[in-house]
Amino acid sequence: MPESVPADLLAQGSFDSVAATTDGPPLAFASRAAQGANAGHGWDLAAGRPLGAPIPDFPADGTAWAFGAPAGSPVVAWTHRDRVHVHDLGTGHELSLDGQPELLGLAVHGGRGGVVAVFGPASDAEVVVWDVLTGDRLSDFGLWLGHQTAVERRILHAAPAAGPLIGLPGDAVVNLLDVERGEEVAAVPPACAVLTPSPDGLVLVQPAPTGLHVLGLDGERLAEPAAPSACDQVAANRAGDRLLAAAVPEDEPSTALAWDASGSAPARRVKLPAPVNDLALAPDGTLLAATDEGLFQARPFP
Repeated sequence: MPESVPADLLAQGSFDSVAATTDGPPLAFASRAAQGANAGHGWDLAAGRPLGAPIPDFPADGTAWAFGAPAGSPVVAWTHRDRVHVHDLGTGHELSLDGQPELLGLAVHGGRGGVVAVFGPASDAEVVVWDVLTGDRLSDFGLWLGHQTAVERRILHAAPAAGPLIGLPGDAVVNLLDVERGEEVAAVPPACAVLTPSPDGLVLVQPAPTGLHVLGLDGERLAEPAAPSACDQVAANRAGDRLLAAAVPEDEPSTALAWDASGSAPARRVKLPAPVNDLALAPDGTLLAATDEGLFQARPFP
């Protein structure tokens, strides 16, 4: 049986989505419903304090915002009223750009941090990359994603570890794009997955009927962490020399299971007071869970 680990309340409120940096200091950002209007909140997990002031009128939909540190400083990008906003939580610097894309992500382009915007429809998509500091347009290119690809799913991104690579989940595959080259470089079968750094390089972690699958970008199955039932709400991240993963069992929506992906069975179980809306894993191993009862954190691994 997995060891039970307590979850601590990080912030009160109803939280829709959460994301964490993929390396460097453990930082997180989450979207919270507040008196009829959402707000965005950043956290320094090591210090246990807010990171910057709350951002008002922040979108609840996880496809409309992205968080990471593509240029070393924590950046959040979001859409609001036909504008793309890019805010550096470390310096307070903010950009505002024209556009209402369907998807936002973060990547590295020519050594510069970039915000990636995907404009639909999927059958005739356009990808634009802007510099997160200056707003300069670094690249743009057209992309045919097929008639069965949805553009309302999240961009898979893990900057800076993923460099110029992002993933666009479709109905049958994840289309991996190199935003520097402006082209698709691979199409990997898992349609639902997260892109994350690992000791084996970049990998995709996807839910499976018997737990999780860890796949290389060539589709090779690298590990199969097992679970008692099918899972969803997957999160993963590299923590030191380990790949950590977490997911919510479909039959236990208020529970998160956590794995060291080198092992077969879940090592930890985190019980939450409400169903999980979203999960994230920080590079220090902190598990974050967004729920309608608050934003919670747990340390399933030392």
